[in-house]
Amino acid sequence: MNARAVSRCASVIVLAVALLLAASAFLARPARAQAYKYKDSSGHVHFTEDYYEIPERYRNQIETREMPVHVDPNAAGKDEAPLPGGGAAAASFENGVAHGMGGNLTVKQQDALHAWMKKWVWPWVAAMVVNVIIALAMVIHAFVQGKIGWGLANFFLGVTSPFYMMMHLEQSLVVRVGLLFLYLSPMIVGGIAGAELAAALR
Repeated sequence: MNARAVSRCASVIVLAVALLLAASAFLARPARAQAYKYKDSSGHVHFTEDYYEIPERYRNQIETREMPVHVDPNAAGKDEAPLPGGGAAAASFENGVAHGMGGNLTVKQQDALHAWMKKWVWPWVAAMVVNVIIALAMVIHAFVQGKIGWGLANFFLGVTSPFYMMMHLEQSLVVRVGLLFLYLSPMIVGGIAGAELAAALR
């Protein structure tokens, strides 16, 4: 078996393993819901899962809690699904957006942000999975081809992978450009999503 055949076999194995690991990581993760805690002017503590039930004057002092979601199979479709990537990460992102805008978001901006997250979280995750798969394939390809320096650089630096792909991959220019586009897809998706978010929060 020549080096090119070994390289292709290794790439296929890496792609399969990476896809299985990514799929299992997302499918095995339990669903989470966001719960909010706040104290009113009388000192009473309130808990709710609906952000919009909290009066606006208390929204700057809410605490968030991540809670498991118990799905009733007989109630499918009755309630809206929790926000993808919800929980602490979503709350932190939302708080970061609010802080970046100089304070609390209006209800309209909250709705726009939630809709934006539901629309863009999975495309961005998919783009990241594709990016990682291609990066791992370039690392293995470099080692199989005996280009140890390139392999180490691709693994530890990552920024060398696009150059390696264009210079050393034994594929047509069209295939290499297509792979480069897929490798850069997280930045492309992030740029488009960021522009849409900025427009939605105006």
